[in-house]
Amino acid sequence: MKKSILYLPLMFLCISSIYGKAPKVKGDWTLIWNDEFNGKKVDETKWGYQLGTGSQYGLEGWGNNELQYYTKENVSVSKGNLVIEARKENSNGMSYTSGRIRTMKDDETPLFAPTFGRIEARIKVSEGNGIWPAFWMLPAVDKYGVWAASGEIDIMEIKGRLPNRTYGTVHFGQAWPGQKSSGSMYHFPENLDSTKFHVYALEWEPGILRWIVDDNVFYETSSWYSLDQEGNEFAYPAPFDVPFYIVLNLAVGGAFDDYRTPDGRDLPAQMLVDYVRVYEKTSGYNYNVKRPVPPQDTAAFETYIPTEDGNYIKDSAFSSATNNGLSENTMDVKSSNWYFLALSDFGGKAHGTAENNSFHIQIDNPGNEVHSVQLLQHLGIAKGYTYQISFDAKASAERDITVKLGGDDDNKWAIYSSQYNPHLTSEYKTFKYRFTMEEASDSSARLEFNVGKNSNDVWIKNINVTVLE
Repeated sequence: MKKSILYLPLMFLCISSIYGKAPKVKGDWTLIWNDEFNGKKVDETKWGYQLGTGSQYGLEGWGNNELQYYTKENVSVSKGNLVIEARKENSNGMSYTSGRIRTMKDDETPLFAPTFGRIEARIKVSEGNGIWPAFWMLPAVDKYGVWAASGEIDIMEIKGRLPNRTYGTVHFGQAWPGQKSSGSMYHFPENLDSTKFHVYALEWEPGILRWIVDDNVFYETSSWYSLDQEGNEFAYPAPFDVPFYIVLNLAVGGAFDDYRTPDGRDLPAQMLVDYVRVYEKTSGYNYNVKRPVPPQDTAAFETYIPTEDGNYIKDSAFSSATNNGLSENTMDVKSSNWYFLALSDFGGKAHGTAENNSFHIQIDNPGNEVHSVQLLQHLGIAKGYTYQISFDAKASAERDITVKLGGDDDNKWAIYSSQYNPHLTSEYKTFKYRFTMEEASDSSARLEFNVGKNSNDVWIKNINVTVLE
């Protein structure tokens, strides 16, 4: 159930009693909520369990192809710590069990969901392949749309096989598959790693997200946005201006570390949480913030000339594409503007045909990467300008493709736009998304349609890249 109270300008929705050894003041921050895990069981006035595989939310494998079944029995409190344990045991068709709790009830009623503050936890985790502990936050209500339009904040994520580092990430943009993310990695000092206790913290203010490990700031950003399905932008600092709840979980396998699975010696694995504490800023927050915009490179922009209708894509009707026949696993259609590649290094083999103002891709071998088969065009993209990418596409049977605008090898294959993954059906559908160029201007950026890893035919037409004023 969605609660309108979540939209009130409150810094928090409820305050639990303050107890334990938590300092009431930490610099310019005042404690408003905490759990020291000093009892004998999980305090269900503060935490709710999430069970199963995520199928009840339409997220089988919790959206990441994870391998565990979450149960209450894998979550306990012992010796002043919350204990979440991942085990090798069969449950409801899954080969592993583990635990996940959040400051939200099963009926989606928040138990605690702050808007802004310092959110911190003291945690240590087991190492091992396929072990994925996380301390993170999700919106208490999807005010701006489904994931990731309403945002996600990952305070701590660890790959168990790499215990010397942790990751902080923020997700935003449009509803999947138009999401975008940014973040950074923290390397622990020599002789320290995530198997020892560390304090992981997020300082969240209007227009600022700051990641901290043991009082060391390792990433800060003010650059994010939220778009509706039509590509219209919500007022900044959306989506990070509404209540978010806290999640603690220990996943097994999944996409975060390329689907690695635990060895026999890696389980059982534990995530121990000494405490979770939330502070609000004693001096208050500055709500008068604006999204930072990189300075516009007008000199470069003026050299990148679009067509008469403002499209930076040349020959969007493929009138100059010529069918050269398939060279062995290489380029098979080439014009002065378009390149069609089947990359043998990645197992790709395909051929394409320009037909009825569209490009028809027929895949003989989809290869092992999405970029095994590519349709692309180079174009100039100037720093500080916002671009919209739109196109129509369909497939012979349902499938996804991957679209991005990024750099070439001379720019280390940079990604300038979000990596967009539209789902195609047998009927043409129009897709569009936007991005602001925050990197240096690139006169030879490349718009890529990557269609590997799936053998179903693809048709693409009406491709446009335009500047939004």
